[in-house]
Amino acid sequence: MQSEERPLIEVHSLMFSSSQEETGAPTKDPVEYGELVVLGYNGSLPSGDRGRRRSRFALYKRVKANGVKPSTVHILNNPQASKAVNCKGQHSISYTLSRNHTVVVEYSHDKDTDMFQIGRSTESPIDFVVTDTVSGGTDGEDSPITQSTISRFACRIVCERNPPYTARIYAAGFDTSKNIFLGEKAAKWKNPDGQMDGLTTNGVLVMHPRGGFTEESKPGVWREISVCGDVYTLRETRSAQTRGKL
Repeated sequence: MQSEERPLIEVHSLMFSSSQEETGAPTKDPVEYGELVVLGYNGSLPSGDRGRRRSRFALYKRVKANGVKPSTVHILNNPQASKAVNCKGQHSISYTLSRNHTVVVEYSHDKDTDMFQIGRSTESPIDFVVTDTVSGGTDGEDSPITQSTISRFACRIVCERNPPYTARIYAAGFDTSKNIFLGEKAAKWKNPDGQMDGLTTNGVLVMHPRGGFTEESKPGVWREISVCGDVYTLRETRSAQTRGKL
């Protein structure tokens, strides 16, 4: 199969905390990247839109860029001793290859991009909270769910702050410690260029409808997004350790 480009999406930034500079709250003439919409609810959640839990989420250009990009790579015997992992101000992704072998990729600030995170967690790093829907039409916030199909820190969207405002999606989001951890059982590998990459347990799937979003649209082919934003065919099972084809 031929290599596919990383998925581009049209997206807009709106968060709900006290700091306007951090949230990217709209200014007089905000740049709108696009919108995220939860399909299947006809415009509203069963319990209504509340804070970061909404049926649609607009992404605007932030007042101050908060994007990050890969920088230094460390190969460690003890990942917990890494300054990147322990430093609260340092974003990093850890790939555990074995008990005594971990690759930690530090991420540095990127003044040219805005980052937005999506997941089930209600913690502050998540901009757009998405919960499961259980039988009976209620959402997962007030109903017990034995096994969620939505990760707490599911994915992140990175938008370029300058025209044409390209947006890209990546699997996994940074947690409250600004870290992403891929354990021994997670699917992970080293690309030909030497860069580490991997997949999350629940996975992040994308599909472009054939014919666009119209009444005549037909389902497209589902693909899976990696932690570094590459596009692969689906795995045999959701949590399989072997990735699909690029």
